[in-house]
Amino acid sequence: MIEPLSLDEAFLDVSHCSQFEGSATRIAKAIRGEVHDSVGITISAGIAPNKFLAKIASDWEKPDGQFVIRPEQVRAFVATLPVKKLHGVGKVTAAKMKRLGLECCEDLRLLGEEELRKYFGSFGERLYNLSQGIDNRPVQTDRIRKSVSVENTFAEDLPSLESCLNALPDLERQLLKRIQNLKDSYQIQKQFVKIKFHDFVGTTVEMISSSTDTDNYRALCEQGFARGNKPVRLLGMGVKLIPLTENSDTQSPNSKMRKTS
Repeated sequence: MIEPLSLDEAFLDVSHCSQFEGSATRIAKAIRGEVHDSVGITISAGIAPNKFLAKIASDWEKPDGQFVIRPEQVRAFVATLPVKKLHGVGKVTAAKMKRLGLECCEDLRLLGEEELRKYFGSFGERLYNLSQGIDNRPVQTDRIRKSVSVENTFAEDLPSLESCLNALPDLERQLLKRIQNLKDSYQIQKQFVKIKFHDFVGTTVEMISSSTDTDNYRALCEQGFARGNKPVRLLGMGVKLIPLTENSDTQSPNSKMRKTS
């Protein structure tokens, strides 16, 4: 069972897999080897009893390795895990935890669920569970997609608007290939173009649309480029989606553009 997270990351539930005698460690090693042989890149893997720990483990031996957290090792491993490693703990929450003297998961565990709720509201229950290595979320194979996009970081910056417009057709071909299998399940709601200039300043322009109209992408690119009017290092395009089961009010492809960032 596979739950994609992003372009290069996914959860795999191999509980009922018979290959390699059901060994998650051997399955991960085989996947890493096949990716290296067929694609030519290295990947890392984390093997653990749940999604929270598998994610942590996958980062442990990057960029080319794998790390195993066995069920009997969970409590000891999580005890020393810094709180900033917990999903959902951002800068603000981490700063608050530091003021409270909460630096590792053992500190959360000792403080207790009631006190965590007092300081962090409903998130306190989640924190208490994570501090014990508990995460009961199942691997979900049917995730609702919100967007599909492609982008390219160029070896040499695109110096002008014309060069950006000339790069759009190749991106559009890649995008159409990606969304081909989604037509029966989703409806296009918006088109967007993403630009990152040579100084790493980025902008995204979007418009309400029910198609992948080429002229729309050109117009979006022109508006985005005008915001910086300087060489471009990254150019991307995409669509935002809604499931066909949902009701939506879509407007014509010529509806007004909107700035998102």
